[in-house]
Amino acid sequence: MDVFLPGLRLNFKTFSSEIKLSSFGSSLYNHSLTEDYKSFEVSYSLSESINSTGFSRALSGESFPGAEIPYSWTIFRRDKEIAIQVIFDDDPQLKEVLGVIDFTKETILGTLVPRKGLENIIIDPLFQPFGSVLMVVLAHFQDDVLVHASGVLENGTGRLFTAVSGTGKSTMAGIWKNEGATLINDDRLWLRKVDGCWFMFNTPMPYYAQEPQMAPLNEIFLIRQSPENEVTKLTGINAAMRFMANGIQHFYDKEMTGRHLDRILDIASQIPIYDCGFRPTKEIVEEIRGLSG
Repeated sequence: MDVFLPGLRLNFKTFSSEIKLSSFGSSLYNHSLTEDYKSFEVSYSLSESINSTGFSRALSGESFPGAEIPYSWTIFRRDKEIAIQVIFDDDPQLKEVLGVIDFTKETILGTLVPRKGLENIIIDPLFQPFGSVLMVVLAHFQDDVLVHASGVLENGTGRLFTAVSGTGKSTMAGIWKNEGATLINDDRLWLRKVDGCWFMFNTPMPYYAQEPQMAPLNEIFLIRQSPENEVTKLTGINAAMRFMANGIQHFYDKEMTGRHLDRILDIASQIPIYDCGFRPTKEIVEEIRGLSG
């Protein structure tokens, strides 16, 4: 089963008959939107335990309080390999996962530890949260950026709206959709440079299926709720750093952080960035449209 991400082809297969790949969130990502892509062979197998011998811990985190399926995750390193471990507190199928990425061989070997008594494990190829962390690592591998954002396309203009969770990304996307714009995604965007220009792509989501989409990145808005609509252009390092704050940044050394900063500065040098306070009404659409008029 192939799943295409920006600049990537992931060919999934299983080494255990008990694992069933039932694509949901990634079901429509079966073709590439770009001409060039790298291929990774991804395999899943079952085991009674995880062996992380020889790896050193680089970064770790956990789910937010109140998550439906709580978990913790860790990124490990060993020479040219990166390993992603997820430990589930209460998943109905899985206790633990370890995925080892070998960038030299272009392989990803996933080991799944199931709950006792299960005859079959049914998962999306990019099951969560393993798939989300994997996308962050792969995006960085090819000098791309993942950001918490919604994106819309209207008359050839691509606009990105970014903010912390619960601040209005989906609301803003919904307003533009009601006004006739095409929704790229309402939560997470993958930014990639194609032929010298930055584009935004949607990504597979765990709870709904969406056709792959891409759009030029023409304007960026750092949104916040406000009693009045107010849009102000930002400049210089302030614009770049405020945009960077909403990126998905599972970075574990100075080299990774430095490369990510270079990409953010490149985006900020090409794309206008605005501070945008807004009321959840269609008037904000007209105000933003006027910026390009």
